[in-house]
Amino acid sequence: MTSGIDSYVTVSGASASYKIDSYAFGDEYRQVVMLGGVDASGDIVTVSPNGALSTSSLGGSITVSGTSLDNILTKNTEIDAVLDNILTKNTEIDTALDTIDGVLDNSLTKQTEIDTALDTIDAVLDTIKVDTEAIETATEAIQVATEAIQVDASAIEVLLTGIDSDTDAIKTDTAANEALLTGIDTVLDNILTKNTEIDTALDTIDGVLDNVLTKNTEIDAVLDTIKVDTEAIETAVESSVANAGNVLTLHRPVIAPVAGLDVNIKPSTSSYLSHVYIDLDATGDNPATNTEVIAAPGASSKLVIYGVQGSIVGSAAAAAGNWYLSDGNTAAATTLWTGRAQGLTNTMFELTFPYGVALTTNTALKVTSTEAANHIFINAVIYYRTEAV
Repeated sequence: MTSGIDSYVTVSGASASYKIDSYAFGDEYRQVVMLGGVDASGDIVTVSPNGALSTSSLGGSITVSGTSLDNILTKNTEIDAVLDNILTKNTEIDTALDTIDGVLDNSLTKQTEIDTALDTIDAVLDTIKVDTEAIETATEAIQVATEAIQVDASAIEVLLTGIDSDTDAIKTDTAANEALLTGIDTVLDNILTKNTEIDTALDTIDGVLDNVLTKNTEIDAVLDTIKVDTEAIETAVESSVANAGNVLTLHRPVIAPVAGLDVNIKPSTSSYLSHVYIDLDATGDNPATNTEVIAAPGASSKLVIYGVQGSIVGSAAAAAGNWYLSDGNTAAATTLWTGRAQGLTNTMFELTFPYGVALTTNTALKVTSTEAANHIFINAVIYYRTEAV
Protein backbone atom coordinates (compact mmCIF):
# COMPACT_ATOMS: atom_id res chain seq x y z
CA MET A 1 0.00 0.00 0.00
CA THR A 2 1.48 3.26 -1.03
CA SER A 3 0.28 6.51 0.50
CA GLY A 4 -0.50 9.45 -1.66
CA ILE A 5 0.76 11.85 0.91
CA ASP A 6 1.62 14.37 -1.72
CA SER A 7 -2.12 15.12 -2.25
CA TYR A 8 -4.95 14.85 0.30
CA VAL A 9 -7.95 16.68 1.66
CA THR A 10 -8.12 17.94 5.21
CA VAL A 11 -11.51 17.99 6.98
CA SER A 12 -11.72 19.99 10.26
CA GLY A 13 -14.21 18.95 12.93
CA ALA A 14 -15.29 20.41 16.24
CA SER A 15 -12.61 18.64 18.32
CA ALA A 16 -10.28 17.02 15.74
CA SER A 17 -9.38 16.98 12.08
CA TYR A 18 -8.90 14.21 9.56
CA LYS A 19 -7.63 13.76 6.07
CA ILE A 20 -8.98 11.96 3.05
CA ASP A 21 -6.31 10.48 0.79
CA SER A 22 -5.85 7.66 -1.64
CA TYR A 23 -3.68 4.55 -1.16
CA ALA A 24 -2.61 1.88 -3.56
CA PHE A 25 -3.85 -1.60 -2.84
CA GLY A 26 -2.25 -3.70 -5.45
CA ASP A 27 -3.35 -2.37 -8.80
CA GLU A 28 -6.05 -0.02 -7.52
CA TYR A 29 -6.36 3.00 -5.30
CA ARG A 30 -8.81 3.45 -2.48
CA GLN A 31 -9.83 6.51 -0.52
CA VAL A 32 -9.06 6.26 3.17
CA VAL A 33 -9.63 8.54 6.11
CA MET A 34 -6.59 9.46 8.09
CA LEU A 35 -6.92 10.73 11.61
CA GLY A 36 -3.95 12.76 12.69
CA GLY A 37 -1.78 12.13 9.65
CA VAL A 38 0.99 9.82 8.41
CA ASP A 39 4.54 9.47 9.60
CA ALA A 40 7.70 9.60 7.59
CA SER A 41 7.53 5.88 6.78
CA GLY A 42 4.09 6.19 5.30
CA ASP A 43 2.26 4.51 8.14
CA ILE A 44 -1.01 5.99 9.31
CA VAL A 45 -0.98 7.85 12.54
CA THR A 46 -4.08 7.07 14.55
CA VAL A 47 -5.57 8.90 17.44
CA SER A 48 -6.73 6.98 20.47
CA PRO A 49 -9.69 8.06 22.59
CA ASN A 50 -7.30 9.40 25.20
CA GLY A 51 -5.39 11.39 22.61
CA ALA A 52 -2.30 9.07 22.33
CA LEU A 53 -0.88 8.49 18.83
CA SER A 54 -0.11 5.12 17.35
CA THR A 55 0.85 3.90 13.96
CA SER A 56 -0.18 0.81 12.12
CA SER A 57 -0.11 -0.54 8.70
CA LEU A 58 -3.34 -0.49 6.74
CA GLY A 59 -4.71 -3.87 6.09
CA GLY A 60 -7.59 -2.74 3.95
CA SER A 61 -9.49 -0.93 6.69
CA ILE A 62 -9.05 1.50 9.54
CA THR A 63 -10.69 1.12 12.89
CA VAL A 64 -11.12 4.17 14.97
CA SER A 65 -12.85 4.07 18.31
CA GLY A 66 -14.03 6.61 20.81
CA THR A 67 -15.39 10.10 20.21
CA SER A 68 -13.48 10.60 16.97
CA LEU A 69 -15.65 8.02 15.20
CA ASP A 70 -18.78 9.60 16.57
CA ASN A 71 -17.62 12.93 15.24
CA ILE A 72 -16.94 11.39 11.86
CA LEU A 73 -20.38 9.78 11.78
CA THR A 74 -21.97 13.07 12.74
CA LYS A 75 -20.07 14.86 10.01
CA ASN A 76 -21.05 12.22 7.50
CA THR A 77 -24.69 12.70 8.51
CA GLU A 78 -24.28 16.42 8.09
CA ILE A 79 -22.63 15.87 4.72
CA ASP A 80 -25.49 13.55 3.71
CA ALA A 81 -27.99 16.22 4.71
CA VAL A 82 -26.05 18.83 2.73
CA LEU A 83 -25.88 16.49 -0.26
CA ASP A 84 -29.62 15.80 0.06
CA ASN A 85 -30.25 19.54 0.10
CA ILE A 86 -27.98 19.91 -2.91
CA LEU A 87 -29.90 17.13 -4.69
CA THR A 88 -33.22 18.79 -3.83
CA LYS A 89 -31.91 22.13 -5.07
CA ASN A 90 -30.63 20.44 -8.23
CA THR A 91 -34.13 18.96 -8.77
CA GLU A 92 -35.69 22.40 -8.24
CA ILE A 93 -33.11 23.89 -10.58
CA ASP A 94 -33.99 21.22 -13.20
CA THR A 95 -37.71 22.10 -12.82
CA ALA A 96 -36.93 25.79 -13.10
CA LEU A 97 -34.78 25.12 -16.15
CA ASP A 98 -37.64 23.15 -17.72
CA THR A 99 -39.98 26.12 -17.03
CA ILE A 100 -37.41 28.55 -18.43
CA ASP A 101 -37.04 26.33 -21.49
CA GLY A 102 -40.83 26.45 -22.03
CA VAL A 103 -40.80 30.22 -21.58
CA LEU A 104 -37.91 30.51 -24.05
CA ASP A 105 -39.88 28.38 -26.55
CA ASN A 106 -42.88 30.70 -26.15
CA SER A 107 -40.55 33.69 -26.45
CA LEU A 108 -39.12 32.25 -29.66
CA THR A 109 -42.66 31.86 -31.04
CA LYS A 110 -43.52 35.43 -30.04
CA GLN A 111 -40.27 36.68 -31.60
CA THR A 112 -41.22 34.90 -34.83
CA GLU A 113 -44.62 36.62 -34.74
CA ILE A 114 -42.91 39.94 -33.95
CA ASP A 115 -40.55 39.42 -36.91
CA THR A 116 -43.60 38.85 -39.16
CA ALA A 117 -45.31 41.97 -37.77
CA LEU A 118 -42.10 43.96 -38.22
CA ASP A 119 -41.93 42.83 -41.84
CA THR A 120 -45.53 44.05 -42.31
CA ILE A 121 -44.74 47.34 -40.54
CA ASP A 122 -41.66 47.74 -42.72
CA ALA A 123 -43.82 47.38 -45.86
CA VAL A 124 -46.32 49.90 -44.48
CA LEU A 125 -43.50 52.31 -43.63
CA ASP A 126 -42.21 52.00 -47.19
CA THR A 127 -45.69 52.97 -48.43
CA ILE A 128 -45.86 55.83 -45.91
CA LYS A 129 -42.45 56.98 -47.13
CA VAL A 130 -43.76 57.16 -50.70
CA ASP A 131 -46.90 58.99 -49.53
CA THR A 132 -44.80 61.34 -47.40
CA GLU A 133 -42.69 62.27 -50.42
CA ALA A 134 -45.89 63.02 -52.37
CA ILE A 135 -47.20 65.07 -49.42
CA GLU A 136 -43.94 67.00 -49.26
CA THR A 137 -44.28 67.79 -52.96
CA ALA A 138 -47.89 68.94 -52.44
CA THR A 139 -46.83 70.93 -49.37
CA GLU A 140 -44.22 72.76 -51.42
CA ALA A 141 -46.92 73.68 -53.95
CA ILE A 142 -49.22 74.80 -51.13
CA GLN A 143 -46.43 76.90 -49.69
CA VAL A 144 -45.99 78.64 -53.04
CA ALA A 145 -49.76 79.26 -53.23
CA THR A 146 -49.76 80.50 -49.62
CA GLU A 147 -47.03 83.00 -50.42
CA ALA A 148 -49.16 84.27 -53.30
CA ILE A 149 -52.18 84.50 -50.97
CA GLN A 150 -50.10 86.48 -48.49
CA VAL A 151 -49.23 88.94 -51.24
CA ASP A 152 -52.94 89.24 -52.13
CA ALA A 153 -53.82 89.63 -48.42
CA SER A 154 -51.42 92.56 -48.16
CA ALA A 155 -53.15 94.21 -51.11
CA ILE A 156 -56.55 93.50 -49.54
CA GLU A 157 -55.41 95.09 -46.26
CA VAL A 158 -54.45 98.23 -48.16
CA LEU A 159 -57.86 98.20 -49.86
CA LEU A 160 -59.64 97.64 -46.52
CA THR A 161 -57.82 100.63 -45.07
CA GLY A 162 -59.33 102.76 -47.82
CA ILE A 163 -62.76 101.21 -47.22
CA ASP A 164 -62.46 101.99 -43.49
CA SER A 165 -61.82 105.63 -44.34
CA ASP A 166 -64.86 105.68 -46.64
CA THR A 167 -66.96 103.96 -43.95
CA ASP A 168 -66.00 106.60 -41.39
CA ALA A 169 -67.08 109.30 -43.83
CA ILE A 170 -70.38 107.47 -44.43
CA LYS A 171 -70.95 107.23 -40.66
CA THR A 172 -70.42 110.97 -40.37
CA ASP A 173 -72.90 111.63 -43.19
CA THR A 174 -75.37 109.17 -41.64
CA ALA A 175 -75.26 110.98 -38.31
CA ALA A 176 -75.96 114.26 -40.11
CA ASN A 177 -78.84 112.63 -42.03
CA GLU A 178 -80.31 111.26 -38.81
CA ALA A 179 -80.25 114.73 -37.27
CA LEU A 180 -81.93 116.09 -40.41
CA LEU A 181 -84.55 113.32 -40.36
CA THR A 182 -85.29 114.11 -36.72
CA GLY A 183 -86.00 117.70 -37.72
CA ILE A 184 -88.19 116.50 -40.61
CA ASP A 185 -90.11 114.20 -38.24
CA THR A 186 -90.83 117.19 -36.00
CA VAL A 187 -92.10 119.22 -38.98
CA LEU A 188 -94.26 116.28 -40.15
CA ASP A 189 -95.71 115.91 -36.66
CA ASN A 190 -96.68 119.57 -36.73
CA ILE A 191 -98.22 119.16 -40.18
CA LEU A 192 -100.16 116.11 -38.95
CA THR A 193 -101.48 118.15 -36.02
CA LYS A 194 -102.56 120.92 -38.39
CA ASN A 195 -104.21 118.40 -40.73
CA THR A 196 -106.16 117.00 -37.79
CA GLU A 197 -107.34 120.50 -36.92
CA ILE A 198 -108.27 121.09 -40.57
CA ASP A 199 -110.19 117.77 -40.68
CA THR A 200 -112.15 118.86 -37.60
CA ALA A 201 -112.98 122.22 -39.19
CA LEU A 202 -114.02 120.53 -42.45
CA ASP A 203 -116.28 118.15 -40.54
CA THR A 204 -117.92 121.16 -38.91
CA ILE A 205 -118.35 122.84 -42.32
CA ASP A 206 -119.77 119.62 -43.75
CA GLY A 207 -122.35 119.55 -40.95
CA VAL A 208 -123.30 123.15 -41.71
CA LEU A 209 -123.63 122.38 -45.43
CA ASP A 210 -125.77 119.34 -44.63
CA ASN A 211 -128.07 121.60 -42.60
CA VAL A 212 -128.19 124.09 -45.49
CA LEU A 213 -129.08 121.29 -47.88
CA THR A 214 -131.83 120.16 -45.56
CA LYS A 215 -133.20 123.71 -45.35
CA ASN A 216 -133.07 124.03 -49.13
CA THR A 217 -135.06 120.83 -49.44
CA GLU A 218 -137.66 122.17 -47.03
CA ILE A 219 -137.82 125.48 -48.97
CA ASP A 220 -138.30 123.55 -52.23
CA ALA A 221 -141.26 121.73 -50.67
CA VAL A 222 -142.82 125.03 -49.48
CA LEU A 223 -142.35 126.63 -52.90
CA ASP A 224 -143.96 123.62 -54.57
CA THR A 225 -146.93 124.01 -52.22
CA ILE A 226 -147.18 127.78 -53.00
CA LYS A 227 -147.10 127.04 -56.70
CA VAL A 228 -149.96 124.55 -56.41
CA ASP A 229 -151.99 126.93 -54.30
CA THR A 230 -151.38 129.81 -56.76
CA GLU A 231 -152.56 127.74 -59.70
CA ALA A 232 -155.70 126.78 -57.75
CA ILE A 233 -156.44 130.45 -57.00
CA GLU A 234 -156.01 131.43 -60.62
CA THR A 235 -158.40 128.68 -61.71
CA ALA A 236 -161.01 129.76 -59.14
CA VAL A 237 -160.78 133.43 -60.18
CA GLU A 238 -161.15 132.61 -63.86
CA SER A 239 -164.19 130.43 -63.08
CA SER A 240 -165.85 133.18 -61.02
CA VAL A 241 -165.41 135.81 -63.72
CA ALA A 242 -166.85 133.53 -66.37
CA ASN A 243 -169.90 132.81 -64.24
CA ALA A 244 -170.52 136.53 -63.65
CA GLY A 245 -170.83 137.18 -67.37
CA ASN A 246 -168.16 139.70 -67.32
CA VAL A 247 -165.56 139.47 -69.90
CA LEU A 248 -162.37 139.88 -68.17
CA THR A 249 -158.99 139.02 -69.41
CA LEU A 250 -156.55 138.21 -66.72
CA HIS A 251 -152.96 138.73 -67.53
CA ARG A 252 -150.09 137.52 -65.52
CA PRO A 253 -147.92 140.40 -64.51
CA VAL A 254 -144.88 140.71 -66.61
CA ILE A 255 -141.82 141.05 -64.51
CA ALA A 256 -138.84 142.41 -66.30
CA PRO A 257 -135.85 140.13 -65.88
CA VAL A 258 -133.01 141.41 -63.81
CA ALA A 259 -129.68 140.98 -65.42
CA GLY A 260 -127.76 138.11 -63.85
CA LEU A 261 -130.72 136.89 -61.79
CA ASP A 262 -132.30 133.47 -62.47
CA VAL A 263 -135.71 133.48 -60.78
CA ASN A 264 -136.34 129.79 -61.59
CA ILE A 265 -135.94 127.47 -58.60
CA LYS A 266 -133.91 124.36 -59.46
CA PRO A 267 -131.27 122.23 -57.75
CA SER A 268 -127.61 122.63 -58.59
CA THR A 269 -125.94 119.95 -60.69
CA SER A 270 -123.73 119.02 -57.70
CA SER A 271 -126.80 118.05 -55.68
CA TYR A 272 -127.84 115.21 -58.01
CA LEU A 273 -127.42 111.65 -56.66
CA SER A 274 -125.32 108.92 -58.25
CA HIS A 275 -126.31 105.27 -58.24
CA VAL A 276 -124.74 101.82 -58.59
CA TYR A 277 -126.31 98.44 -59.37
CA ILE A 278 -125.61 95.30 -57.29
CA ASP A 279 -126.13 92.11 -59.30
CA LEU A 280 -125.79 88.95 -57.17
CA ASP A 281 -128.72 87.02 -58.70
CA ALA A 282 -127.02 83.96 -60.21
CA THR A 283 -125.88 80.67 -58.70
CA GLY A 284 -122.27 81.08 -57.65
CA ASP A 285 -122.51 84.86 -57.08
CA ASN A 286 -123.03 84.20 -53.38
CA PRO A 287 -121.51 84.00 -50.88
CA ALA A 288 -119.42 87.15 -51.42
CA THR A 289 -116.89 88.59 -48.99
CA ASN A 290 -116.04 92.31 -48.89
CA THR A 291 -116.72 92.77 -52.60
CA GLU A 292 -116.22 96.42 -53.61
CA VAL A 293 -119.44 98.17 -54.75
CA ILE A 294 -118.20 101.80 -54.86
CA ALA A 295 -114.48 102.52 -54.88
CA ALA A 296 -112.87 104.72 -52.25
CA PRO A 297 -113.30 108.36 -53.46
CA GLY A 298 -109.76 109.48 -52.60
CA ALA A 299 -108.21 111.69 -49.96
CA SER A 300 -110.39 114.49 -48.52
CA SER A 301 -113.59 112.83 -49.86
CA LYS A 302 -116.15 110.39 -48.53
CA LEU A 303 -119.21 108.51 -49.76
CA VAL A 304 -122.69 109.42 -48.42
CA ILE A 305 -125.54 106.91 -48.94
CA TYR A 306 -129.02 108.43 -49.47
CA GLY A 307 -131.05 105.37 -50.43
CA VAL A 308 -131.12 101.63 -51.18
CA GLN A 309 -133.73 99.71 -53.19
CA GLY A 310 -133.98 96.09 -54.35
CA SER A 311 -135.15 92.55 -53.65
CA ILE A 312 -133.83 89.28 -52.21
CA VAL A 313 -135.16 85.70 -52.53
CA GLY A 314 -134.06 82.13 -51.81
CA SER A 315 -133.64 79.29 -54.31
CA ALA A 316 -135.70 76.77 -52.27
CA ALA A 317 -138.09 76.56 -49.34
CA ALA A 318 -135.17 75.79 -47.01
CA ALA A 319 -132.92 78.48 -48.47
CA ALA A 320 -131.56 81.09 -46.05
CA GLY A 321 -128.92 83.79 -46.17
CA ASN A 322 -127.91 87.35 -45.24
CA TRP A 323 -126.30 90.27 -46.99
CA TYR A 324 -124.56 93.40 -45.68
CA LEU A 325 -123.48 96.82 -46.94
CA SER A 326 -120.42 98.00 -44.99
CA ASP A 327 -118.08 100.93 -44.49
CA GLY A 328 -114.98 99.11 -45.74
CA ASN A 329 -114.59 95.48 -44.66
CA THR A 330 -117.63 93.97 -42.99
CA ALA A 331 -117.70 94.00 -39.18
CA ALA A 332 -120.26 94.78 -36.52
CA ALA A 333 -119.03 98.37 -36.27
CA THR A 334 -118.92 98.99 -40.05
CA THR A 335 -122.29 97.49 -41.16
CA LEU A 336 -124.58 100.14 -42.72
CA TRP A 337 -127.42 97.90 -44.03
CA THR A 338 -128.37 94.25 -43.65
CA GLY A 339 -131.10 92.05 -45.06
CA ARG A 340 -132.12 88.36 -44.93
CA ALA A 341 -133.75 85.91 -47.36
CA GLN A 342 -135.78 82.98 -46.01
CA GLY A 343 -137.46 80.50 -48.35
CA LEU A 344 -139.05 81.28 -51.72
CA THR A 345 -140.74 84.58 -50.75
CA ASN A 346 -139.37 87.47 -52.78
CA THR A 347 -138.70 90.31 -50.31
CA MET A 348 -138.75 93.87 -51.67
CA PHE A 349 -137.03 96.69 -49.81
CA GLU A 350 -136.79 100.46 -50.34
CA LEU A 351 -135.28 102.92 -47.89
CA THR A 352 -134.15 106.53 -48.14
CA PHE A 353 -131.96 108.57 -45.79
CA PRO A 354 -132.91 112.31 -45.84
CA TYR A 355 -129.71 113.34 -44.15
CA GLY A 356 -127.52 110.70 -45.74
CA VAL A 357 -125.36 108.01 -44.12
CA ALA A 358 -121.68 108.98 -44.39
CA LEU A 359 -118.84 106.47 -44.77
CA THR A 360 -115.35 106.98 -43.37
CA THR A 361 -113.17 109.36 -45.41
CA ASN A 362 -111.62 107.70 -48.48
CA THR A 363 -113.29 104.33 -47.75
CA ALA A 364 -115.00 102.03 -50.27
CA LEU A 365 -118.59 100.73 -49.95
CA LYS A 366 -118.48 96.91 -49.88
CA VAL A 367 -121.03 94.09 -49.95
CA THR A 368 -120.85 90.73 -48.15
CA SER A 369 -123.33 87.85 -48.41
CA THR A 370 -123.71 84.49 -46.65
CA GLU A 371 -125.67 81.34 -47.49
CA ALA A 372 -126.83 79.13 -44.61
CA ALA A 373 -128.64 76.68 -46.91
CA ASN A 374 -129.12 76.42 -50.69
CA HIS A 375 -128.73 79.76 -52.48
CA ILE A 376 -129.93 83.37 -52.22
CA PHE A 377 -130.28 85.91 -55.06
CA ILE A 378 -129.90 89.70 -54.63
CA ASN A 379 -130.68 92.68 -56.89
CA ALA A 380 -130.24 96.20 -55.52
CA VAL A 381 -129.52 99.84 -56.45
CA ILE A 382 -127.54 102.17 -54.16
CA TYR A 383 -128.05 105.97 -54.35
CA TYR A 384 -125.14 108.05 -53.12
CA ARG A 385 -123.05 111.17 -53.42
CA THR A 386 -119.33 111.87 -53.09
CA GLU A 387 -118.89 114.66 -50.58
CA ALA A 388 -115.79 116.74 -49.92
CA VAL A 389 -114.52 116.43 -46.38
